[in-house]
Amino acid sequence: MEKIVVKNVSRTYYDPGGNLFTALDNVSLTWSKGESIAIMGESGSGKSTLARLLIGLEKPSSGAIFIDDQDIARLSNRRWRRYRTDLQAVFQDERGTLSPKRSVYQNAEEALCNLTVMRKEERRSCILDLMDQLNMSQSLLQVPVRQLSGGEQRRIGLLRALAIKPKFLILDEVTAGLDLLSTEAVLNLLQNYQEAHACSYLLITHDLGAASRLCSHMFEIDHGRIIHEAVQ
Repeated sequence: MEKIVVKNVSRTYYDPGGNLFTALDNVSLTWSKGESIAIMGESGSGKSTLARLLIGLEKPSSGAIFIDDQDIARLSNRRWRRYRTDLQAVFQDERGTLSPKRSVYQNAEEALCNLTVMRKEERRSCILDLMDQLNMSQSLLQVPVRQLSGGEQRRIGLLRALAIKPKFLILDEVTAGLDLLSTEAVLNLLQNYQEAHACSYLLITHDLGAASRLCSHMFEIDHGRIIHEAVQ
């Protein structure tokens, strides 16, 4: 998996009043292996819509998204699954991806069982190591996910994604609502992981500091359109 190309993508919805709303408007960009990019903009600008399209949760209303020249909208579930080890996402609200009744450890281990060939002891070691790096107490491992705060759930989502060792990782407001200590732990982990595994990030954020720290290429989006592009 070498690159993801977004080509003239638009996404429209109907609001409760039956009016057509354009969340993304003719967006094009290329996200290449080894490159980390930031998508910045205000709430409602279309950032999270782009993330959902990239991970295959939604399909474009027009345009196409290609992974290694394959249009993801046309991939079968079996073929799309082949890419899911290399492409992961962590969303601001992780409630839809974590099983609320199961423990933190069960949620983390489930992803490793499904998407890696790690042995049981390797899975446990990996999870414990990432808990330490995220500045999270290992006592949380036996706690049901539904008892965690939103910020804790997001960090568990990040742990699951990093444990799989993806090549491309979408991070949707991954530090939003975290205290300074937790934010620093997350950013340090992401920097160290990037250096160790050459993972490419797509960081969706309001935080220019986090974007500058992790990304070399930044796009500003407003009302669904890319209005500015910068390389640092």
